[in-house]
Amino acid sequence: MIGFFGGSFDPVHFGHLKNAQQIKSELNLSELFLMPCREPVHKNKLTFLTEQRLQMLQMAIQDFAELSLDTREINRKSESYSVDSLKEIALELPEEVICLIIGMDSFNQLSSWRDYQKFHQYCHLIVLARPGEINEQNYAGFTLTQNSKDLPSKSAGLIYFAKTELHDICSSDIRGILFETSQEGKIHPQQSLDELIPKRIINYLQKL
Repeated sequence: MIGFFGGSFDPVHFGHLKNAQQIKSELNLSELFLMPCREPVHKNKLTFLTEQRLQMLQMAIQDFAELSLDTREINRKSESYSVDSLKEIALELPEEVICLIIGMDSFNQLSSWRDYQKFHQYCHLIVLARPGEINEQNYAGFTLTQNSKDLPSKSAGLIYFAKTELHDICSSDIRGILFETSQEGKIHPQQSLDELIPKRIINYLQKL
């Protein structure tokens, strides 16, 4: 099985990276790709440029060598839709079982995604826990399994709520610390960025 962990990664942080690391191990994935989008349809305008987000992800996987990077969405010249990526991946890897990995916050908005009812034709859906987020969504054509060992036995169509560790880190709070624009996030403004993002990314951000 191969996993694709989609997101804006604005910026990438230890919550993303450690969850990816954990889910790769839990599901025994042969590969796990971080798949950044170009222009997220369901979020406000991004803080960092496309090139900057990509550079930070490239730095991050130097410290998390078991993770890989898929740039198909960030390289698109048009709006980025997950269903298009899933179709492409299914054509490229017809013999592989594909897992799309998203957070509970994204899952709760799934009904607003383009052609979300078709996702179950192309992949299993893996939902990661998020602090303060509970399941408010139906399964969108997926069949619930509570056993990750069921995933390799079917080509697509299962949904699994992963038992990953909760990391109370949010990209918006990191941006608030970086730009000193927010005092109301979950992270105290004086908290060291060393606990939130890889050191090489901190050094990169300080030079912007």
